[in-house]
Amino acid sequence: MELQYYLPRADLRDYVRAYYYFATDVAAVQPLCAELGNIRILLNGAGDLYMPGADGPTRITSTFLIGPTMGAYTMHADAGTRVFGIGIRPRGWIRLFSINAYEAADKVFDLSDVARRVAGGVLDDVHKAGDARAMAEICDGYFTALLERRAKRTIPYPQAIEDWLLHDETLDLDRLMAMTGVSRRQTERLAKRHFGASPKLLQRKYRALRAADTIRAGKSPWQNAAGPGYYDQSHFIKEFKTFIGVTPAQFFTAQTALMRDVQAKRSHDIVQAPLASV
Repeated sequence: MELQYYLPRADLRDYVRAYYYFATDVAAVQPLCAELGNIRILLNGAGDLYMPGADGPTRITSTFLIGPTMGAYTMHADAGTRVFGIGIRPRGWIRLFSINAYEAADKVFDLSDVARRVAGGVLDDVHKAGDARAMAEICDGYFTALLERRAKRTIPYPQAIEDWLLHDETLDLDRLMAMTGVSRRQTERLAKRHFGASPKLLQRKYRALRAADTIRAGKSPWQNAAGPGYYDQSHFIKEFKTFIGVTPAQFFTAQTALMRDVQAKRSHDIVQAPLASV
């Protein structure tokens, strides 16, 4: 199994979190934590995605866009699958694709249905590229051109919500209201549009993700990684499994090796901010 990460150009990083290349020679089944939205260009193979709340799998045989996920989900990759992925940051949903993140949350779309220009020559060029780094450079060029074409669009972005997710230690909802300076209803609308969920659900998601990062980094035994916001250990375990896909005690087992490798590689190679690490 192979996993590589590449940073986008510096001027794109507010919109595109990272590029990544995944390949497996054998069939792979892996839980994945709740994360930001992605474009995934299927180079070879196929697979199934078991999305949060879905009744059954979504079969993947072509390039697709997956919205921000608000719960853990599972990937079943066929043997020989190769994927080039593009992580989309919250600021990029509206600016690049004119997509409301809430309407895309926990959903999978054929890319040609939502971004026809991407599904044309750019995808052909990515498929013809010699390696993953060349694929990243092709996508850099596309996103740069797309932003230039849309430079005159004025799209206000709720920076206060991003700051809250990144820097508020307790993810206190009253603190968020003070930071946004607008009504609770307006704050909820902005959070859904750009981040895909209400502040309350984002609070739950990021508490669990922060706990997972604490455990992975070896900063604390899992029993002590919960932090404030949980009633007791059983509440923490239930929430952790909802957003990470396994219990805290299972997090370091062989079953979750890919998840741990993904988080470790993100942290080491590309990610300095928690918002970008999921």
